[in-house]
Amino acid sequence: MFTLPGQALSLEASRASLELSALGDFEPSNESAEVLPADRAGATLRFPAQTQAVQARLAASGDRYAGYAERRSDSGLDLLLWPDRATAVLASSGYPGRRGGQALGFAPSSSTLVVAGGDDALKTEAIVGTLRWSATTGAAERGGVGAGGLNQPRAFATVTPFGDGFLVAGGQKPVDGVPEAELELHGTAELLGGSAELLPLQYTRTHHAAVALADGRTLLVGGRTKVGSVSVAQYQLELVDPKSLRASVGDAITPRIDPVVLTLSDGRLFVGGGTLLGGSLSTPVGEWLSADARLDSTPLSPEVPPRFDRGFVAMPGGGVLAVGGCEDRLPSSDADAEACQQCRTGCPPLDGWDAWWIASDGAADRVSLEGVSTPHPVLVAGSDGSPWLVASEPLSPDIPRLFRFDPWAVRFEPADGPSDLRLPRAGLPALSLAPDTFVWVDDVDVGGELLGLRLGARSRFTRDVALVLSSDPEDPERPAHLVPTRAPDERTTYDGGLTLADPELTVLVTDTDYADVRIALTVATSALPRVQLNGLALGGDDCPWPEGDARGGDAEQPTVVRRGARAQLRYHGARSAPCPVDDGRLTVGLVAGPRPSVVKQLEIFRDATAF
Repeated sequence: MFTLPGQALSLEASRASLELSALGDFEPSNESAEVLPADRAGATLRFPAQTQAVQARLAASGDRYAGYAERRSDSGLDLLLWPDRATAVLASSGYPGRRGGQALGFAPSSSTLVVAGGDDALKTEAIVGTLRWSATTGAAERGGVGAGGLNQPRAFATVTPFGDGFLVAGGQKPVDGVPEAELELHGTAELLGGSAELLPLQYTRTHHAAVALADGRTLLVGGRTKVGSVSVAQYQLELVDPKSLRASVGDAITPRIDPVVLTLSDGRLFVGGGTLLGGSLSTPVGEWLSADARLDSTPLSPEVPPRFDRGFVAMPGGGVLAVGGCEDRLPSSDADAEACQQCRTGCPPLDGWDAWWIASDGAADRVSLEGVSTPHPVLVAGSDGSPWLVASEPLSPDIPRLFRFDPWAVRFEPADGPSDLRLPRAGLPALSLAPDTFVWVDDVDVGGELLGLRLGARSRFTRDVALVLSSDPEDPERPAHLVPTRAPDERTTYDGGLTLADPELTVLVTDTDYADVRIALTVATSALPRVQLNGLALGGDDCPWPEGDARGGDAEQPTVVRRGARAQLRYHGARSAPCPVDDGRLTVGLVAGPRPSVVKQLEIFRDATAF
């Protein structure tokens, strides 16, 4: 067990009890929980052999800590305790430097964060420096000239997991006093910590975006490039293969400088935002790519207007949340000109700050931003389908505040937390490591800091009890750990029971996935909902609920049992023939059937009886 730098446990906390829970594809038992003194070393934990993750909690004198780690080998695991809702300094005193421009990338497989390069042209260690930070131990390792640093000075490059390491791609060479348009752009990439040999790219590019695809390749998106000495906005996608170490040209999309690229829960990619070379906004606001980076034909609703500095974050069910940003217009009066000063480009929208919930099919619903000012929002992923937003209140635009999205009310609400909580600032790099956990670079006088904040500990192996019956602890009008895949209307409601009447909307169990599983429903209507495993809805024509004649007890509970690539439906004492489902881990959701249904409780057990 480890603590963050500067966050060592107090004497009282070190003597407190550490609560440990074993998680995995099994039901809890006396063997899956341990309570130990926090300062006890070398303890043998008698957890089940199939334990796949461990969650830790510790509380003492008002201080609370939480940790979570997944098992990667038979040798055990390292677990890092984070302070609850308190900003932590992960690295300081030297690199990452000032003036932004750093590239951030995270590899979940190794729990390693990398920070590379930067725009502080007067400090060599800032423009070729690197930082590796372990999310399992909290240890930080810096690289510099001739010792683990970059082979070339790079600002506004990208970092992605690549094979067993990381790929740093593109960027520009910082030179103090030289206009950005005249800077040398990099048409190369390099393997961090690997060979000094540079990998040639097909194009130079800076201020671009990058993402690691499921097949291991890195996709480069947009940015500014040069044709000869002329700068242009890049429209050509580019893919870099870790096996061949070669770059190839992909599809053509809308030109975008400073775009955002997101990996969605349905496997596709969303590319949004950005500008053209002259500073005008790229349109359409966003577009989709397939999982292998081919252009997708999904059209985005024209209701979503383009904005400077708009934020984007992925939502469950393949959706996207687009928030805030400034309108491309000139001031209309002296008073308006003063209001426009809060924007880096453009002015506040004439009809108010806007946000949109974009569904997987491109349809969009407006999201309320009442009481929130969003000229340059910072959006980060959150659990329960509730991303976090760093913005401000209209009467105090210079004070950053933390808000959270409520998908059932389709609005942002102020989040609980200390009033002096340090938060990410607009224009500086920030990155989500996991839902509710994010890091960012802060531009301070001492030379830059890497900061982190953890706001929750929900995970893929979390055990949920009495779903639907249980409401959110902070909002009784919202069900705990359930989220609709698009903005709900009067056909999908919650009042202690979940009414389902919209067949186009799925209510998902958030953040978790399952191997063999048993799903039991308590339903208040004769009509039954459909149970969705990944994208397959069971209970419809292809795999209907059985028509038995038993009544009472467990026979009244519609139940789905999934083992491997088959699932069976059970109801009224009858059992369906096994239905084919996806192999591997599955998500769980509920969908309306032909007639409205009311679900009173949803129970999910991480086991499955034989067919």
